Amino acid sequence: MRRIILFFIASIYLFSCDPRQTDLSGEVDAYVPVYGSLSDIHDIAMEPQKSTLKPGKIYAYKNYIFQNDLYTGVHIIDNSNQKNPVKIAFLKLPLSTDIAIKGDYLYANNYVDLTVFDISDPVHAQLVKRVANVFPGPDQDFPPFRGTYFQCPDKSKGIVVRWEMQHIKIPNCRR
Repeated sequence: MRRIILFFIASIYLFSCDPRQTDLSGEVDAYVPVYGSLSDIHDIAMEPQKSTLKPGKIYAYKNYIFQNDLYTGVHIIDNSNQKNPVKIAFLKLPLSTDIAIKGDYLYANNYVDLTVFDISDPVHAQLVKRVANVFPGPDQDFPPFRGTYFQCPDKSKGIVVRWEMQHIKIPNCRR
C-alpha cells in the first residue's frame, strides 16, 4: 500500500504543472497551445486562390498540383503550363495537416476526421465522405516532447489543436 501511495505522489509531481517555475524570471523557448473549436472542422469551402502560409505536401494530379497548407487547407494549382503554374482555387479545410491522392479522390485529415473529396473537377472539389475520429488528436494537457517548458493549457479557450514553440516569458509548467 505504501508503494502505491509513493507512486501516486511521484506521478503527481512528474506530470503536473510546477508552480515553483513561476518564480523564475527571463524568457525561454516553450511550447504554447494553439486553440480551436470543434465547429471549425466543418467550415469546409472552395475559395479563391490565396497565398501559402505553411506549405506542406504536394501531389500532382493530371494537369494540377495540390499543395497542403498546414492547418488551413489545400491550394489547387493549374500546371498545364509547367513553366508557369497558376494557383486557381483553395479548398478551405481547417486543421488539415496531411493529404494524399488516389484516382479522382483527395484524402485529407480534418483534425481527427478523415475527409474524402471528389477532385475529378478540381476547381469544384466535393466532399463525398467523412469518417469521424480516425486520427489521434493532439494531447490536450502536454506538448509532444518531455524535458521542455510549456504554457499550461486553458480549457476555457477551446480545444488544443496543436502546440507551437515560441519564445516567451518563463511559463508556469515544465514536463
